[in-house]
Amino acid sequence: MSVHLIPVDLRWIKGREDDPTDLCAHGDFEFRIDGDVLSDGSADRGLTLSAAALYLLRTLNRSHTQDEPVGDHLFPCCGHAMYEVPDRDDVVICGCPNGEDFEVEHREAGASVFVRGPDGREWSVNRDSWRDAVSTFADAVSEFYARSAPKRPTPDDAAGFRAFRDEWARRRGRPFGRISGK
Repeated sequence: MSVHLIPVDLRWIKGREDDPTDLCAHGDFEFRIDGDVLSDGSADRGLTLSAAALYLLRTLNRSHTQDEPVGDHLFPCCGHAMYEVPDRDDVVICGCPNGEDFEVEHREAGASVFVRGPDGREWSVNRDSWRDAVSTFADAVSEFYARSAPKRPTPDDAAGFRAFRDEWARRRGRPFGRISGK
């Protein structure tokens, strides 16, 4: 099955104005599996796509289910704060209780990833196709940051943002905020 997963209308919270203190990229997303439209990207929800990209990267090696989530929602509405937690490799991102959620479950000895929508429909996706779609999404978010003004977190946000970038680099295998291949 082919997977199409891309961010739509990436922007900062103030819209097109690039604010160096705004650490979160917002927008919507297109998500299709073999022609089935899970999200067409036209809702203009202003979801926190930087957090979504990191959560998607987490799904490359672990499931995201209601019982064992990688974040509150796979595509969270908000990401108010990021926290570095001692003795923990993953950053903690806190937001609101809203967002768009899909379950991603690894089954069959890792050969397939099963995606379940909020309506209960389920798709079996080749693990490599899932990895490629998630990588494309994450790279688009990273490149958005690379084209933007350098981020200047406040002292309260610096450790959390550093933990976010460190986890990203570990999971993606390249630094956050870098153009693909450079």
